[in-house]
Amino acid sequence: MRTPIETEAFGDPTSPAIFMVPGWAMPKEVFHGVARLLSENFYVVLANLPGVSVDPNWHKRNRFGPNYDIDALAEQLIRAAPKPCWWLGWSLGGMVANYIAARRSSCANGVISVASAPKFVASEDWPMGMSEDAYSQFFGLVKAFPEKGFRRFLSLQAQGAKDPKGLAKHLLELQPKELIDPEALVRGLALLETLDVRREIALLDRPNLHVFGAQDALVETPNVVQAFPSNPLQTVLTLPELAHQPFLEDPSQFVALITQYIHDNTFH
Repeated sequence: MRTPIETEAFGDPTSPAIFMVPGWAMPKEVFHGVARLLSENFYVVLANLPGVSVDPNWHKRNRFGPNYDIDALAEQLIRAAPKPCWWLGWSLGGMVANYIAARRSSCANGVISVASAPKFVASEDWPMGMSEDAYSQFFGLVKAFPEKGFRRFLSLQAQGAKDPKGLAKHLLELQPKELIDPEALVRGLALLETLDVRREIALLDRPNLHVFGAQDALVETPNVVQAFPSNPLQTVLTLPELAHQPFLEDPSQFVALITQYIHDNTFH
């Protein structure tokens, strides 16, 4: 049996639960600041994606390679999540959260995606993603030089923020380079290449909020928002001054937004 998804909890287990899933290659520690703030009102459980961890002991215990098949990943995360809960995913984590909330809606009170386009790589019917050539070059860099590829992606993520150098430095410090799992990087990128959750978003039958930063260098926010699939329970918001990590760039605004949205969409 595979090593279970690594999780960490904040707050009172009797409070309404939020399950938070990070983006490609980033550990759950990226959410620590907002998890502590949200835990005043919620039970917050943070999850790592497979193969991502800052715990050397976890790496030693994990005898199998990380599995990024979308359905296997969904099952792993569902097993790790509180029941019932709100699913909150950032970037790749948001794509996965939308997939799960659409296909296994009984597991989700609602879903919140952050800086998460429905499709990462561009195609004829989705021109606003990363070009196939740029993706192939980046994939090659990550395969050949995992740490260099990781650092490049973090600097790109931080572009558009008010303090891009400071934010990139903070992101780098969260994941010790000696604990980067090259296989997790490659398999996560392979999932990003193929995953397309436009249909799932259109089918969502739980309250769903999709938050974007107008300054995001990884997501073409205006075009993505315009082409975003719609459903009857949907809210799409653009935060004008923020980029790809609104929960790090303005934690208090982010926590207030999430708290209010869940409060307004909880049906007793």
